[in-house]
Amino acid sequence: MRNLSKAPLIGVLIAALFAGLVYLFAWSSIFAVSTISITGAPTTETEKTISQIAAISPGQKLARVEPRAIAHRIEDLAWIKSVEISRNWINGKVEIVITPRTPSAYFNGSTMDASGAIFTLPGFEGADLPRVSAPTPELGLSATELFQSLPEEFKSKVISLSAHNQSNIAMRIALDGKEIKVLWGTNEKSALKIEVISALIALEENKNIRRIDVSAPHAPIVK
Repeated sequence: MRNLSKAPLIGVLIAALFAGLVYLFAWSSIFAVSTISITGAPTTETEKTISQIAAISPGQKLARVEPRAIAHRIEDLAWIKSVEISRNWINGKVEIVITPRTPSAYFNGSTMDASGAIFTLPGFEGADLPRVSAPTPELGLSATELFQSLPEEFKSKVISLSAHNQSNIAMRIALDGKEIKVLWGTNEKSALKIEVISALIALEENKNIRRIDVSAPHAPIVK
């Protein structure tokens, strides 16, 4: 009987403890956001975008910062590959770690990564990226892979690439102050094709050519 008489008191204590914890975490200033850290954003503009979407500010209650909900909103951005968000209940720090997609080419006016994902990266300027045009991302990747496989010296001369199909890749290159269209064909025998192009350009009778077809490198055509 004595134990039964204590039951209501224990219930009241548990309820009071629960209410105190709720107040402590949800309303008290003890567990509040002190700082917000954003790492991995590739440009100033993208960092600002992440900050606006996260909508977290110092003084905000940590209990009201919902990492999953915020992560889902950020992952809606096409240039985001992944995001991790954590709360530190001791020092009040909220960390947002971004893994962005890495542009490998300009594709039809946007940027594209190595997986073929198309996106726009605010504030990004990649002067060394190839400019690729193709009817599909898959063909765009084929042209990009060709570009990446080229020797640096020749790669620096490439202005743009296009791919109509896997066996019909073309590029525009800058040589001796003039622009030349090169019909490359398939992504094969690149070393031989570069050697043939260099040999053709060196010939005096080819000083005014504007087009070179090395899709069959043993039988090149110039115009």
